[in-house]
Amino acid sequence: MTLTATQIQITPTQAPLGAVVTGIDASVAAQPEVILQLKQAWRDYHVLIFKNQQLTDDQLLAFANYFGDILQQPAYIRKGETEPYLPPLVLTLANAASEESSVNLAPNYRELLPHIDHDWLPAPSSGSFLYGVELPENGPATYWVNLIQAYEELDDATKEQIASLQVRHFSSFSKLYKDEYSGPIYAAGRPAEPGERLATHPLVRTHPDTGKKVLFLNAAGEVDIVDYDPVEGAKLIERLREHIKQPHYVYQHHWSKGDLLYWDNQATAHYRPEFDANATRILKRVSIRGSRPF
Repeated sequence: MTLTATQIQITPTQAPLGAVVTGIDASVAAQPEVILQLKQAWRDYHVLIFKNQQLTDDQLLAFANYFGDILQQPAYIRKGETEPYLPPLVLTLANAASEESSVNLAPNYRELLPHIDHDWLPAPSSGSFLYGVELPENGPATYWVNLIQAYEELDDATKEQIASLQVRHFSSFSKLYKDEYSGPIYAAGRPAEPGERLATHPLVRTHPDTGKKVLFLNAAGEVDIVDYDPVEGAKLIERLREHIKQPHYVYQHHWSKGDLLYWDNQATAHYRPEFDANATRILKRVSIRGSRPF
């Protein structure tokens, strides 16, 4: 069985981003015109929502691979261990799974604030797939922020102020696995700690597929502006972080088992609220390799 383009229907949400795709079974092969149609919809809407999927890890990987090379996250040392851990290509995000899982329940964890995945890599992921395996009845939802719209609605003076600024993005792993994460910090020119990763990117990046300008800012991780007054830099970053938190930039997704979402990590940030630690929440994530922001 193969999918054809005539079976596909793409319905935009009422939000500033996102579209529901029907007529797709991600577990089977698709015709080239289907993938091209989905790639264009992803460029247009930044988040694609596929409902009622039933996928093994291999099937999820195979479908994701239509959209680019799979990102292998680099190894890191987990809390209490000495050997490097190489995350699997299909990463389990859960509060009730094996030791191989990423546990996302700590209070004040960066998941609770708008963030861009892999921003601490020289080439952050271009996008990610997230597949709902087991979800609590009452949430939590996941929220995606349209960072293109957020840039477009800045006043002209701010656009001019930030046009050529470069921002250092620090990985969160060293913080997360040492002590409880206490919230975003302004780095103010500090050097990287041993084993900590960081990358420098434009604060205003250009989307590599559409050419649109993006306010490429993480509201959860540690950042600073290169060659900029530390006090003024901290004020500017905090002002921009508050700007991207505005609800009118957001698509809110209420999860059901079998949901598969594919989002544009080059044009969005995402976050979720706290939820009951006794509720079981298991999702699978596959990320797609990206290119150096410019």
